[in-house]
Amino acid sequence: MCWLLVVLGVALGASIGSFLGVVVSRVPKGQSIVSPPSRCESCDRQLTAVDNVPLVSWLALRGRCRTCGATIPARFFLIELAGAAIGGAVGALLCSAI
Repeated sequence: MCWLLVVLGVALGASIGSFLGVVVSRVPKGQSIVSPPSRCESCDRQLTAVDNVPLVSWLALRGRCRTCGATIPARFFLIELAGAAIGGAVGALLCSAI
């Protein structure tokens, strides 16, 4: 049961990290964090659900856009990874408290 809390913490943390990556990227440019949906900053292609899975998609695509091959900044991966680590740590702390 304890491992489940850690896995859920990692998944939730990575998802929150993914959202924070969007915020960090769009807010300084004065763009909305809600619309338009996630897209390639180079070719403006809208990302599909498969291309938007935190951590996994960046690794599977080797940090490049599926369509144009432009580099996806590593900061997105690192923010998601930090979120996953924090979420996993919170899950582990909850396990020790139970």
